Amino acid sequence: MKHLPAAVLFLTMLAAGRAADPAPAVKLEHTEHRTIASARIGQTYDLFVSLPDDYLPDDRSGQTPAGQPAGTGRSGLKSYPVLYVLDGWHFPLLAFLQNNNHYSERMPPVIMVNISHGLGVNPMPLRARDFTPTHADREPTSGGAAAFLDFLEREIIPLIDRTYRTIPSDRGLLGHSYGGLFALYALEERPGLFQRIIAASPVAGWDHDLLLKAAAEKLKNLPKPVRLDLSAGDEGFEKELADQTAAFARKLGELKPAGLDYRLTFFPGENHNSVRLASFPHGLYWAYRP
Repeated sequence: MKHLPAAVLFLTMLAAGRAADPAPAVKLEHTEHRTIASARIGQTYDLFVSLPDDYLPDDRSGQTPAGQPAGTGRSGLKSYPVLYVLDGWHFPLLAFLQNNNHYSERMPPVIMVNISHGLGVNPMPLRARDFTPTHADREPTSGGAAAFLDFLEREIIPLIDRTYRTIPSDRGLLGHSYGGLFALYALEERPGLFQRIIAASPVAGWDHDLLLKAAAEKLKNLPKPVRLDLSAGDEGFEKELADQTAAFARKLGELKPAGLDYRLTFFPGENHNSVRLASFPHGLYWAYRP
């Protein structure tokens, strides 16, 4: 009997495997996928929604009517805070934290909404456009944060509030890197929009310390109490971001804005990407503490 060469045998088996029926896709429980388009930005975004395990379906008809206890929707079912998360690639991690929260009881159940720039596209120039407040030559697409913040406030948030049983007085925002920069920008530009903000490794020194210089005026009068969690690692170019974040925290310490509860945490041995696995749960548990 003539034996086939190993390489030929491998290719034959590979072809046979491809010819077989594809395995079913993995689906995460208690999650939904929606899309929303912004005519002003010219972009369609994916919204990956992770619902608490105890979120019960109903007509999803809106918010708490007059005379009904807070925390319940029109159907009498429980309503939830909403956490908006920048960058769609964080969705699997946040969906896991959603499930883990149910068992660990480290934070209350919340509706998590991950905002993605779309499937099958290169998100890097798009997030540089949406998350940066001014243009910088090193990022050709930068400078569109004002438009994205308007889109978030006027279209995404109202869509989520119409679709799910939410508590509009309890909104959170989580961002990393440029997303962290946007989170700080949102704090300064719309100080009443989010009550809990997690800014991990933010590019806090953007455009020659633009946000740091504006803090004295922008954060003078907060309409509502805000909890702000700042964090960074210390490896590689993360050291530069850690210095920028520390400078922003020092400015907050000088200003002492009334109603702003903030902290700064460094994670030794973590780089710009690995720090997320430490900073996200750490920051969320602190921002949502009783």
